[in-house]
Amino acid sequence: MSVENLKGHVKSIHFDRNPYDHYLELEQAAEYIEKEFLKAGLEVKEDSFQWEGRSYKNIVAEKKGAAFPQRVFILGAHYDTVPGSPGADDNASGVSVLLEVARKIQTAHVDGSVRFIAFSLEEYNFIGSAHYVEKLKKGKEEILGMISLEMVGFTGPKQNYPPVVNPKYYPNVGDFIAIVGNERSKELLENICRSFKTHIPQLPLEFLIVPGKGEGMEEARLSDHSPFWDHGFPALMVTDTSFLRNPNYHHPSDTLETLNFEFMREVAVGIYYSIIELAK
Repeated sequence: MSVENLKGHVKSIHFDRNPYDHYLELEQAAEYIEKEFLKAGLEVKEDSFQWEGRSYKNIVAEKKGAAFPQRVFILGAHYDTVPGSPGADDNASGVSVLLEVARKIQTAHVDGSVRFIAFSLEEYNFIGSAHYVEKLKKGKEEILGMISLEMVGFTGPKQNYPPVVNPKYYPNVGDFIAIVGNERSKELLENICRSFKTHIPQLPLEFLIVPGKGEGMEEARLSDHSPFWDHGFPALMVTDTSFLRNPNYHHPSDTLETLNFEFMREVAVGIYYSIIELAK
């Protein structure tokens, strides 16, 4: 995994990518992602949908499994922003890790398929991922699990927690990656935590399991994993904890210069080995 590659991906989509007054830039980001997936040697498709009179698309790339192609693991990250923010951490960081893992995994052997999805319109009630899951639940594939990469590039001296979480059980410094799952996803979460601790032990890791579909903790639902939860699929959010740590959340100050690219590289390593082991 390369810090320079990660930085290059963030630089390439480091601009306002919202659907209202920067629609062309949102399309430009989609084109960049598609090009990078193709460069990695993956099969690429556009999953298009309509919203408020315009067309949008999720970019879907896949490495087919050698033995069980109908068994699919999904890694996703959204590429849109809110108005007024260049969205470095939210969520160019997630897209960057998505692309770097896709590049690396192309040369690996996997028995099951690995699907990479760059979702659009996450910031607008998860419209892109909800559209995708509606199609997915009608299919016949076996979904091994899903990971949503949601802001994975910021570290800092302070760390806050949702009101329902007791902070005495968690660190007060924002130097860790968090993995959030629901009860349906407990086994998936345990497997991924094991992979992280085995292959990138120097990266501080915390995890949280929420009841049901996360209804009791809004913060646990704020990414593209939540439509998967709503339809019974095992899914996780991997995150730097967003606004609970990063003061630049949804602001013009969410810039490339604020990111910790070595932290992102370590996250990418953990994700890569997790997927390799889960897709066996």
